[in-house]
Amino acid sequence: MGLQYRKGKMKLNYLDEKPEVYKAMQLTYPQVTYEQLVEEIAQSRGVNTNMTRAVVDALLNRLVHYMEIGHGVSLGTFGSFKPVFTSKVAQTLDDVDETLAGKGFKKKVRFFPGGKFANMLKGLSVAAASEVLDVKDEDEPEP
Repeated sequence: MGLQYRKGKMKLNYLDEKPEVYKAMQLTYPQVTYEQLVEEIAQSRGVNTNMTRAVVDALLNRLVHYMEIGHGVSLGTFGSFKPVFTSKVAQTLDDVDETLAGKGFKKKVRFFPGGKFANMLKGLSVAAASEVLDVKDEDEPEP
């Protein structure tokens, strides 16, 4: 089925004249929970749910452990995770120090898709929700 969007209107409030513009807005669906994933993995492989949860938890714990000490972690065709940060700029070289850590460093985990995700993204379709759900958009002109 792929990704779906609806047509939406928004105001560009950061401009003085605040013009209205239109864009494709992605429809969102409820997230699949950790428990749902564990249960599906266990059922698809015919193993105990508790054992599956233990393996997935161990994987996540090791992933966090290595990233906490600065390592990126590769999960084969799944992809890799890497801890990264961005920093605010300073006026002098001496101003670039640990004092930026509290207010200047924005830390996050970057995900780099591996082969499976890269192939999935290449084949992922994007369609208007009215085409997929057979529902007419309110802003859609009459033919």
